[in-house]
Amino acid sequence: MKELAAAMCDGVTPLVAFIGIACLNAAVLVHVRLRQWRAYGAFDDLPRVNSLRTSFALPRRSPRGKGGDTPRAWKNVLLVISHPDDEAMFFGPTIQTIHSQGAQTHVLCLSNGDADGAGAVRAKELEKVARYLNIRSLTLLDDPRLKDGFGETWDEAVVASHVDDAVKRVDGVDAVLTFDARGVSRHPNHVATHAGVVAWMKTIRDVGGGARATRGRKPKAPAAWALVSVNVLRKFALAADAFASFFLEPHVLVVSSNPLAIVRAMSMHKSQWVWYRKLFVVFSRYTYTNTLKRM
Repeated sequence: MKELAAAMCDGVTPLVAFIGIACLNAAVLVHVRLRQWRAYGAFDDLPRVNSLRTSFALPRRSPRGKGGDTPRAWKNVLLVISHPDDEAMFFGPTIQTIHSQGAQTHVLCLSNGDADGAGAVRAKELEKVARYLNIRSLTLLDDPRLKDGFGETWDEAVVASHVDDAVKRVDGVDAVLTFDARGVSRHPNHVATHAGVVAWMKTIRDVGGGARATRGRKPKAPAAWALVSVNVLRKFALAADAFASFFLEPHVLVVSSNPLAIVRAMSMHKSQWVWYRKLFVVFSRYTYTNTLKRM
C-alpha cells in the first residue's frame, strides 16, 4: 500500500508543479499586461459594468502610445466597408462598443454587392440592418467603377474620392475605420478599400486637412483606424481569441456586448444567409472581438 501511494505521489507531484508554474507564469503575464495598459490610461474613468449588454470600454490610447485621436474620444465614426453585410460579419463588436460610449457610427458602403445580380435586394437588406444596429447614417454607392467581385479592380483614387465626400457630408468625423491591408479574408475589394483610405489619408495630409479645411487655419484631420486581420487558427477561435489578443496584440481590443445581436444582424442579410456564412458568423472571432490599430 505504501509503495502504491509513493508511486502515485511521484506521478502527481510533477504534474502539480507544472500546473503551479504555469499558473504563476500566467499571473505574471496578466500583471505585466495590466500595468502596461494602466500606464497608458486604459482603465481611466471606465464605466461600471452593470449588465451583460454593456460593452468593454476602449482604451484612451492604443498600447503603442501613438497619441492623437483615440477610440475613447470618438464621437462620430465613419465606417468604410466594401459590401452589404461587411458591417455585421466583421465590425459588429466595434459598432456595439462605439454606441455604448455614446458615439455615432456612419457607414459608407462602396458597392451594393451586385456580383450575383442581387444589388437591389442587398441594398434593402443593408438599410434594414442599419436601422437594427442604430447606424446614424448610411451611404450606399452604386458606382460602375466599384463593381463587386473577386475579379474586379478598384482604383484607389476613386475610393479615396468617395471617402472624402463622405467625410464632408458627416459633420464632425473624428475617426475613419476600415479593413487593414489583408482585408480579413483577403477579398480584393476589401484590400482595395484599405488602399483607398490610405490614399485619402495621404491626400488630406498633403493639402492640410482635405474635406475639413477651413479659411485661416489648418484643422485636425480625422484619425484612420483599421480592423486587424488574424491567421485562420485565431480567426475561428471564438471568444477564446480575446485571451490571445490580450497577450499578443499591441493594439486596442474590443469585445462584443451582445454576440447574438450580431448574429441576428447578419441573418437579416437573407440573400447571403447561406450555410457557410452561418458557420462563419458562429465560429468567427469577429462576432465576439475586434482588434483595432491606428493606420
